[in-house]
Amino acid sequence: MAKTTVTKHKFYVVDLIRSKPKLEYIEIPKYRVDVEFEITKSGKLKKPAPVPSTALKRLEDAGMKVLEDYEKTITQEAVRLDKKVGELMKTPGKKSQDEAEKLIQGVNQSIKNAMASAEGAAKVAIEKKLKDEANKDKLLKEARIKTTVKVTMGVIKISGAVARLVASSGADAMAYKTIAKQVYSLGKELQQQLKGEEKLRKDLYKAIQNYMKLRESVIMQAAERQGITDTSGISPKKPLEAIKKFTAKAIAMGEEVTKGKDPKTIAKNMLDFAAKAVKGKAEDAKKAREKYREHTTKTRHKVDDLGASADKLMKAARGSKTLKEGIKLGAECMNVKRSASELSKKLEDRENFLNDMNALMEGNGLKVDDTAIIDKIKALDKKTIATEAKNMFTNIKTVKGMIDNISDAVG
Repeated sequence: MAKTTVTKHKFYVVDLIRSKPKLEYIEIPKYRVDVEFEITKSGKLKKPAPVPSTALKRLEDAGMKVLEDYEKTITQEAVRLDKKVGELMKTPGKKSQDEAEKLIQGVNQSIKNAMASAEGAAKVAIEKKLKDEANKDKLLKEARIKTTVKVTMGVIKISGAVARLVASSGADAMAYKTIAKQVYSLGKELQQQLKGEEKLRKDLYKAIQNYMKLRESVIMQAAERQGITDTSGISPKKPLEAIKKFTAKAIAMGEEVTKGKDPKTIAKNMLDFAAKAVKGKAEDAKKAREKYREHTTKTRHKVDDLGASADKLMKAARGSKTLKEGIKLGAECMNVKRSASELSKKLEDRENFLNDMNALMEGNGLKVDDTAIIDKIKALDKKTIATEAKNMFTNIKTVKGMIDNISDAVG
């Protein structure tokens, strides 16, 4: 009667995915694999020796090699799935979450089918290895093997990060909308503020022109009062120089004109007369300058506030993981900031011009040439803020439209 020896061997893998990939949106479960095989050897004369542990280890390794191939397959599939879910989560919301769940269900079914194949493949690999061993060991020639491979598996799940994104996306969009509303509101305020700029600028221009015209006339009158009738070669557009030349003419004309007054006294009399005569118009110009300066300062403050709000929205949008449009929105905010900066530069130019006008107001401006004043006024007109303001309002409307669309998408 034939004698038999049965050698049993068990091994298991706590988790087939031994090195978990770094995933952000899905969670990989444990895939436990239990393998058991028994080898029956028969002998006619005596009971065969058990299969040596070294041979059993080689059989185990053959099964593990197949399982490792499936480990790679599952890992690669999980990485691809996480990337797909990540794309959906760029615009988080219930709809995106539902689509992600469908993707995950499909992958879970694929993995389930793959692991069913893995059970059979591992079994075949172990039994094939035994045949290879039998070719080298005659004692295994008639050996029979019974193999059982069992995979206990969970399912890939959507991670808590997705739930948090979906929950926070609506709140984030509302937060962005709040900031965008502030940007838009400041833009409208600024738009309203700038409506008065043109009138104030025209008032200032007119006041200065009226002052200069009167000043030229008064200087000529001052010369006539001194008895100077020859005004050739003298331009009243350069007041101080004109008075010096008139004084020289008076001295040259002699006692009849000077009436015993020295050059300093003659010049002072002409200056005093001119200063008193143009005082009213100088005050008008001063008031117009002050109004325009106050308006410019307020406008610049509003532009600064607008730039700060746009910067706040830009940083929030660019740093957000919940908005697919975050980068684009950030770029549009940058456009608002850029146009606000350009407008701010123009306003600074205007403030510098207004500071220069102080010279005109001090001492009734008799030391300032008309040509210098006119050049500055022309320069002010050229430095129009209309283009920068228009560009800025267009950019603000674009930002508001984007935020409204985002709010609708996650609402």
